Amino acid sequence: MVRLKELGHILVRVLDLERSKKFYSEVLGFHILEEDPEHGGTFMSLPGQSHCIDLFQVKDAALAERQTPGARGLGHIAFRVATEDDLIDANASLRAHGVEITRSIDHVSQKSIYFNDPDGNTLEIYYELPDALEIFARGRNDRDVAITLER
Repeated sequence: MVRLKELGHILVRVLDLERSKKFYSEVLGFHILEEDPEHGGTFMSLPGQSHCIDLFQVKDAALAERQTPGARGLGHIAFRVATEDDLIDANASLRAHGVEITRSIDHVSQKSIYFNDPDGNTLEIYYELPDALEIFARGRNDRDVAITLER
């Protein structure tokens, strides 16, 4: 078995690179590490991390626009926050930026909010309960109960 340490980066193909850079930086707090026009990518990270999101302009925008989101490829990207208060703050910040929250769910072992980036890619921000591994060991009986995340 390969012993992975952590997720290194995710490549996301986007219709409008400038629009996506603005979303990932201004809404989610990523900063640009490197822009490499020769290879077509913008490499972005969260503070204190090496690159995590690689944004690449699609080569054939007309073809990409005809594809149905969710039909194949990446399901969603999830970002973990340290506390439930951070999740509540993330929810408020997304809404303040005009981002529609598509779902807010209590998964028993974690609480999650789901939303889309400008290209329709589903993103998740979640808070994992401190005893999440024990919950999974007992069988979390995931109810996917809708929750309200406001102060």
